Parts: sequence; C-alpha cells; structure tokens
Amino acid sequence: MEQMVRSTRARLGVGIAVLAVLATIVAGCMPDDARTFLDRTNSLRASRGLPALQEHGQLTDKAEAWAQHMARTGRLAHSDLSAGLDGLAWRALGENVGVSTPTADTLRTIHERFVASSTHRANLLNSRFTHMGVGVATSADGRVWVAEVFATL
Repeated sequence: MEQMVRSTRARLGVGIAVLAVLATIVAGCMPDDARTFLDRTNSLRASRGLPALQEHGQLTDKAEAWAQHMARTGRLAHSDLSAGLDGLAWRALGENVGVSTPTADTLRTIHERFVASSTHRANLLNSRFTHMGVGVATSADGRVWVAEVFATL
C-alpha cells in the first residue's frame, strides 16, 4: 500500500512538472508577426549597445487586445496603459501604437515609422525597459494595427 502511494505521488509530481514546462512554453509563444517587432526592436537596441527586451505574456496579451480594439474601431489611440496589468509588479510602462495600409512589407513600414518618430524611438531605446509585448491586428479594410507595450519589471 505504501509503495502504491509513493508511486502515485511520483507520477503526480512528473505530471505537474510537465504541465509547468508546457505553461512556460505556451506563455512565451508570441505570434510570428508580433515577434517581428520584438526582433527588430532588439536589433535596434543591440546596435546602440542596449540589452534585449524579453517577451512577457501579460504584456503581449494586453498589446494583442489593444491592437484588436483599434482594428475593430478604426481609431488609432493609446490604451489605459496600466489596465489589464493587475498583479504585474511594473516600475515603468510605455506604449507605441501605429497603423498602416498594406505595403510591400507592412510590418517593416510600421517599425520604420516608429524608429523615425522621436517619441516612439524613445520607447524602443529606453534603457530602463526590460520587457515588451506586441499585438498585431488587421481590420476589415486591410489596414494593419500594432500595439507595443514596454515595461520595467
């Protein structure tokens, strides 16, 4: 009987460990179009000697929801930045929002517009920020909407 209890506990422990690994993998699954912005931002930061930003699932969820909201309403606007970040111990937040009609490389177009804008570039290169979430959505008229959320955690 005691051996059966130990065996059950061991299997339960392995099951919990597998679930923890899967949760970590899923939490870090940024969609490819969003990852493009994170990768380009980190390339820009590296060119300036700044550390890479890490993806954060909660920031990505917020950014995705906001990009979808902008695409649905057809209005480019900043979010209530701290909304949806309950329980996240942030010390600083920032946000970039953008939209573009389709181009040969729409994602590059939006990123280059962020880099060309001093206020957007300031977020991209803010040395205090440690994490980033990105959301990308396409509206019914084909425009691409992007929200980038930055945080110091």
